[in-house]
Amino acid sequence: MAQRMRLWFTEQVARNLKFPERGLFGWLSYTFFVKYNSYMELNAVRLSNIKPDHNVLEIGFGPGVGLEAAYNIVKNGKGKVFGVDYSLFMMETARKRAKKGVNENKIMLYHANVSQIPLNTDSVQRVFHTNSYYYWPNLRLAVREIYRVMQPGAIMVTTLNMNSLKTVQNLGFLKYGHPDPVKYMRCLENYGFENVRMEYHKDQLTGRQFQTIFCEVIEKPAHGKSMDIDDDEDDGVDTEPPLVHNVKD
Repeated sequence: MAQRMRLWFTEQVARNLKFPERGLFGWLSYTFFVKYNSYMELNAVRLSNIKPDHNVLEIGFGPGVGLEAAYNIVKNGKGKVFGVDYSLFMMETARKRAKKGVNENKIMLYHANVSQIPLNTDSVQRVFHTNSYYYWPNLRLAVREIYRVMQPGAIMVTTLNMNSLKTVQNLGFLKYGHPDPVKYMRCLENYGFENVRMEYHKDQLTGRQFQTIFCEVIEKPAHGKSMDIDDDEDDGVDTEPPLVHNVKD
């Protein structure tokens, strides 16, 4: 009986880390994200070197900590902050946190699939995400779509903590996630991103160690050979329906 309960608990946590829903386990995921992801969200914003006139995209914004930090940089400039997340529960929580920016039309939240981002081509200068790419249904399609919306000269910052990921994975909570950073970085290189690299950092306030993956879009050829490459190890299947819902009110 105890074993069955542990398996059930692990399954619920794993599902809600991938797709938080309203309820006990969604609330636990929200609490986990705020407690353990916030310092990486804030560092992702800091390392992105966002300017007041930049258009910024966060993928998988969760509770909205990163959105709020980016908004505080662009609020007095011409820039805007865009966010896409597949969880309606996270949309609700982030909207509450970022209410001021949303009401000012400086933060635009979309209930959307990362493989179908509802933004124009070449429309953003900065992209960041924390603990997100593990759950993208199809890594190849997601990377192609992110590349599409980024302007030449744009950069993307990915933050993660590999030690924490190992712990969570050993507990079975990453059952539905694929956090392999090497595969992710190789996919970035295959589909047009340049200067892909990983750096090791320490949070200035907490002293926590974390890793950052940087990449850039330097220029966009009319048709690059990299766009024709099939990633043999990309076993994700993008079966989720397209979602393009702007959430403001």
